[in-house]
Amino acid sequence: MAKNFWIFVIKNTDDELNRRIKKKEWPVYSYTVNRKKIQPGDKVIFYKAGEGNKVCLGTAETASAIKGEEGGIDYTVELGNVSIWKKSVMIKPLISKLEFIGNKEQWGLSMQGGVIHISEKDYGTIYAESK
Repeated sequence: MAKNFWIFVIKNTDDELNRRIKKKEWPVYSYTVNRKKIQPGDKVIFYKAGEGNKVCLGTAETASAIKGEEGGIDYTVELGNVSIWKKSVMIKPLISKLEFIGNKEQWGLSMQGGVIHISEKDYGTIYAESK
C-alpha cells in the first residue's frame, strides 16, 4: 500500500513531459518542500499547470527514494507503473471536493510547487474522474 500520495507538477511543454515519462524519471529540485518525504511505492498524479492547461494527465508510482547529493542542484525519483490517461481531468470542477485545496477561491495557490502532498481520498477523487 502507498505510504504517500502526491501531485507532481509540470509547467513545461508536452515534449518535456513525454521525455520524463519515457525516461521514467522525475526531477525534484533542491528547494522542493516535500522532497525528503518521497518514498518508494508512493502514488503520483501528474498535473500540467499554466494557461490553457490545469489538467491531470496520468498516474505513476515512485520506484525509488529521492536520489542526489545533499546540497546538489537537483534530485530525481524513478517512476514505475506509469499510465497516461486517454482523458485528461480538469482540476477546476473538482475544487470543492479536494481537501488539500484550503482556499477554494484562490485554488491555484494550492497547485504551486513541484511536489504537492495530497490525501488518499483526494487521489481517489481525481483518479475516479479519469475513468
